[in-house]
Amino acid sequence: MKSIFAILISLCSLGLFAQSKPTKPAASGDCFKEWYTLFKERGANAVPDGTQDVIITLRSPDYSQCFMGKVDVSGGKLTGRLQVQKMDGSYDEFDKKVSSAYQNSEGVLKEELRDISNGMSASVTLTDGEIIRLFFYKSLADKPKANKKAPPPAALVKN
Repeated sequence: MKSIFAILISLCSLGLFAQSKPTKPAASGDCFKEWYTLFKERGANAVPDGTQDVIITLRSPDYSQCFMGKVDVSGGKLTGRLQVQKMDGSYDEFDKKVSSAYQNSEGVLKEELRDISNGMSASVTLTDGEIIRLFFYKSLADKPKANKKAPPPAALVKN
């Protein structure tokens, strides 16, 4: 009986140790913040005319979600309807609508909100309260090169 009890205790303690493996740190889970920080740090080149790939970010105070999409650009402004990529690789028109406060009299996004600045669109609120912003990730500027640190004087000066 004592040996069965000892075996059970040994197995339980092994199980506890087996479950305490170090884990990788969890990702922040805030894709908007990650994209925004990257663009603020590196900047972006001018977005060329034509249909451009974008990251569509949707956020609220509680979460953010990011999707692949595409939109037409002309003269540094959004010109076409936003499309979101589906799991099968196809694209459909984005089905959420911009709040009326951001629309002109024709029900279209106001002209001043169509500008692309630093590789990003303006942030606008949707009718469901979420905030949308587009990131033109292919226009992201190259990562800046770090400055080379100088060695100590003794390594360069011999006399």
